[in-house]
Amino acid sequence: MENRNGKIRLDIEMPVHKAALKAALMAAASSRLKMPSFIWKLAPVLAFAAAVAAVSLYMRIDYNNTDGKVNELGGVWCTYDDHYQGGTSRVWPPASVNGENNFVKSSPGSEGRGYAIRITGVAGADRKASCIGVNTFLSPRSTCPVCAGIDLSKFNGIRFKIKGMVEAGEVVFVFPHEAREADKSRGLCRSLTGYADYETDITKDLTPSWKEVKIDFRKELKQPSWTTPSDRVSIDTVLSDANIIKWEYRNGGGHRVDIWIDKLEFY
Repeated sequence: MENRNGKIRLDIEMPVHKAALKAALMAAASSRLKMPSFIWKLAPVLAFAAAVAAVSLYMRIDYNNTDGKVNELGGVWCTYDDHYQGGTSRVWPPASVNGENNFVKSSPGSEGRGYAIRITGVAGADRKASCIGVNTFLSPRSTCPVCAGIDLSKFNGIRFKIKGMVEAGEVVFVFPHEAREADKSRGLCRSLTGYADYETDITKDLTPSWKEVKIDFRKELKQPSWTTPSDRVSIDTVLSDANIIKWEYRNGGGHRVDIWIDKLEFY
């Protein structure tokens, strides 16, 4: 995550590091007299290599331990709906009207304390492509007009806890692919896929109780069937310069949705 100096650091778990390293060094010491000296000198190096191989790499996006509009990477949270396109969908916390950010976190989080990301609202029944959603940027520089992403290509996926209620329609996790320049007509970072972004349906994961969702980037995310050949892009290209992720409720036909999200990280 990002520290106060603006530099990204990774939270790294080594659940077996100490035990593996200790065991390897003890084994090397007990065999010292039986081994040629050059092999004995290599033993600590080999033990360290084995310990590193057991590392579980992850990066927190937001564990929601504190209130506020900013995630642990320094990017902002915000909501959106289709009112700019003339739709009647409405989301809470309210979407921006004049560039302001109305986002607030809700409590408690998944462990009965702290905060969680929550959106609720109604998808309009007057448009075929009605939607509401929440997104978060992955660094302080990911928003318009800089639109600078970060490299996530070394991660396998994303996991988070979620609960909620959906009456109709679908809830999808979306991984957009955007340019490092603004779409001045919309005041947003310019889409490089014509909004045919990588996504996966998570509607079935919304239940009244918290549950963990784990999404493998390369196995579960797909571009829509209507994607044109010119808008096709590899998932690794998207991951190499990623600046935003979204949860979107679509085609609800006037029905309500309530979504809570917590413990969010790349793994």
